[in-house]
Amino acid sequence: MNSQKRCVIVGAGVIGQTHALEAFRAGYDVTVIERDARPLGASVRNFGTLWPIGCRTGSEREQALEGVSRWKKLAPEVGYWIDPCGSLSLAYRQEAWEVLQEFGQNHGDDSFQLMTPAEVAEGYPLANLERLKGALFSARESVVQAHSTMTAMTGFLAREGVKMSFETPAIKVHDDEVETGDGRRFAFDQLVIAAGREMRVLFPDELKAAGIFQSRLQMMRTTPLAGGQRLGAVMVGDLTLCHYPAFENCASIGALRERLHEELPEHHAHGVHVIAAQHEDGSLTLGDSHEYGHDFDPGYDSGVESLILEALGEFTRLPKFEVRKRWHGIYLKSTKGITQVVLHPRENVTMVTAMGGLGMTLSWGLARRTVQSWS
Repeated sequence: MNSQKRCVIVGAGVIGQTHALEAFRAGYDVTVIERDARPLGASVRNFGTLWPIGCRTGSEREQALEGVSRWKKLAPEVGYWIDPCGSLSLAYRQEAWEVLQEFGQNHGDDSFQLMTPAEVAEGYPLANLERLKGALFSARESVVQAHSTMTAMTGFLAREGVKMSFETPAIKVHDDEVETGDGRRFAFDQLVIAAGREMRVLFPDELKAAGIFQSRLQMMRTTPLAGGQRLGAVMVGDLTLCHYPAFENCASIGALRERLHEELPEHHAHGVHVIAAQHEDGSLTLGDSHEYGHDFDPGYDSGVESLILEALGEFTRLPKFEVRKRWHGIYLKSTKGITQVVLHPRENVTMVTAMGGLGMTLSWGLARRTVQSWS
């Protein structure tokens, strides 16, 4: 009789896949069940940025750095592209420059470098120098192409010995089995539910009590930049400094937020902050906006896209490009400001969600903690 413990994972996105590999390497017999024919949720609709600079100082940042390290280490083994290009935060308002200076000075990490406009001009020819006060370069960020990375990981897990069952929607959790829409039951000793908003099918009351709601993003991808031009780093501007928790303790952030609300009320109303991330073929993923709620109008808003492109023009000077693809991404977010909501609705059942848009960055550390907790 096989005494190997069984782990079932519901959801084949990045949280599910990282938990699958961690559990498999800890000696579990692992089965991943996924309602779609391939990963189609938030894990393939993001920038592909591995983003420690957005994480709070301390354990969350350490977890983010662990995630970047794991993605780099796995790349040659799994077969996905990764670019350890770093990030460049560009400041065009005095308040933003003060935030960057505070942030750089408060972190004794040699991966951060404050830059003058002249230094930016020398190293990043696609950055906009007009009205530029200064910039902060961070060496820790990397970029993957989300869709191809998830596809490569799916194949890698299957080759390693993880059982992958696609087009298998989970509809009910019993004491030690997951029932699927076709009547099958998958027995488990440990169950991980990482199915995004579809978790409401399995444990709706627990998800509601946790204070989880949806965030919808407008995203786009461009044609490759002409002449093989490269950004040289993931680029962001003033708006992004007000979005991520890493900057919330800077004394100047309140003044910057107030000025941006006054100058850019429409951007604020639609939750626009802009990231430009470049991929292997030279194309850019651009976005995004943030709309919060429990359901959304299905339409794509061209006015919001114009706001995104307007903000992009503040910190870049790009050659002519065309928008080739447009899409919505949706991820779950905590109303309580918690990143990485972990719930235990039953014994041996772990629900993981609400990564706050940092799932690619934080999933490896979360998966390690989850699997270690079973011991």
